Amino acid sequence: MNLTQKYFTLVFLFLIAFFYKGISQSLFLNNDKNSTICYEYNIYQNPNNHTNIRPLLINEVYNSNYFDSSYFKVNNNKTFNWLTNKNLIYLKNKNNGLIINPVLTNLYNSDNKYFTENGLQTNAWLGKNIAFSLTYSYIAFKPSNEVKSFSDSTGFVPHFGKADISNEYTLLHNVTGSVSWQVADFMNLQIGRDKSFWGDGYRSLLLSDNSNAYPFFKGTVNIWKVKYVILYSFLKERKFSDNNSPLENKYSASHILSWNIGKRLNFNMFETVIWKGKDSLGNRGFDVNYLNPIIFYRPVEFSLGSPDNVIMGFGGRLRLFKTTHLYGQFLLDEFKLSELKANKGWWANKFGIQAGIKTFNLFRIKNLYALCEVNVVKPFTYSHTSYMDNYGNYSQPLAHPLGANFAEGIANIRYQKNRWEINSLVKIYVIGVDYDTINAGNNIYRSYLDNVNEYGNKLFQGDKHKITSIEITMGYILNPKWQLSVRIGFRRIMEHLYNHTSFNTYQNTIFFGLYTAIGNREGLY
Repeated sequence: MNLTQKYFTLVFLFLIAFFYKGISQSLFLNNDKNSTICYEYNIYQNPNNHTNIRPLLINEVYNSNYFDSSYFKVNNNKTFNWLTNKNLIYLKNKNNGLIINPVLTNLYNSDNKYFTENGLQTNAWLGKNIAFSLTYSYIAFKPSNEVKSFSDSTGFVPHFGKADISNEYTLLHNVTGSVSWQVADFMNLQIGRDKSFWGDGYRSLLLSDNSNAYPFFKGTVNIWKVKYVILYSFLKERKFSDNNSPLENKYSASHILSWNIGKRLNFNMFETVIWKGKDSLGNRGFDVNYLNPIIFYRPVEFSLGSPDNVIMGFGGRLRLFKTTHLYGQFLLDEFKLSELKANKGWWANKFGIQAGIKTFNLFRIKNLYALCEVNVVKPFTYSHTSYMDNYGNYSQPLAHPLGANFAEGIANIRYQKNRWEINSLVKIYVIGVDYDTINAGNNIYRSYLDNVNEYGNKLFQGDKHKITSIEITMGYILNPKWQLSVRIGFRRIMEHLYNHTSFNTYQNTIFFGLYTAIGNREGLY
């Protein structure tokens, strides 16, 4: 049975379940950087929300005290109102419900490239305690040179996994979804295949939606002002730059503890451990020693005598004014305080820092949103002794897409008036990449044992590049329930190589078409 048949089989089962009395929970909201400002503003207005843990539940968004319903303009024409305000299919009785909406992305650009994604989004709930979420889409696109180079070397597509890759086109099926059980008012269990995003920024140094979706089991406890999440992930990997090698299993166990301190401050702690499915003695599989949901992984790793990869982090957010927030993250892979004080560039002082500010209703203009963010990650961070122990999945970082050995600045200004929106995004980053056979520490898929120098390591070491991306997009939201908009945009990318003073490249692109905001599609159109 192929993916398409599996999807419609599950939809059929949802329809059957709809007619039986059951128990359920609220629906899910995907994490998409292109989601409308009204959703984001609503999320941050509610001081009880843990904005740093995505995806959120729909009942955390559609709160009657905060949500602005003016985006749903009712028209007297029933057909027009259905197309612009309503779900494609909405079935509901006293206890159960089913929602189906289309995925309709068809984007074209001036480089004779295109990106299409078409399918269905399905949500169903049974009573108050059980909910289902399922999205299927068929993706076809003509990739850029950068995307094609990545796919040729790995056999994967950025943000996704395996695909049918030819000289001209890339085709793939994407299926994500989950089943949720609200065990009690304070506890939720989920199982499925999807992504998570932990952080308040445009990027996350802890866990992002950059890589391919993966099977997971997640438990969430929400008591008082504290939210605790444990996430068990089942990952896949193959030898980097060898797209003919078989896929191998790797696993991670992650948890995050988020505490809303009063109405202005949030503090959160993060920890994850990653291990390969096979060790020197054979098939290790999922290590039950990491199943305990209330442990620190580093002591367990030491007790096992294993070389597993443990990463820790901290985050926080401070509400300065009613609509302005400072946020940040500190990612700690490895370090020695004595080596840090010595300031000699020891290679294993591996950490990352994020600092940012975001504001809604800038200059008291409703729905004028602005964000400024800086991310810095030291060389060799997220890497380990082999690609099977690094912090990655399907040859892609699980945190920041640039890997390590970089500094990045992001500025984003967005404005929305009714359903009209304009978005300006500037991304500038400087990164040191490998040259010849030298491991500069940016590629998390190279072993950190390949480092050339024990000391003398510094940020941007290697072949230093500077990339500037400027993008301006205008659009109109056709249907907020479908998360569908029509948009036109301009993108300019400039690259400068510091070690090659005469080498500068420029690329200008105009893109336009329909876009459904259902996930991270950065760099694909």
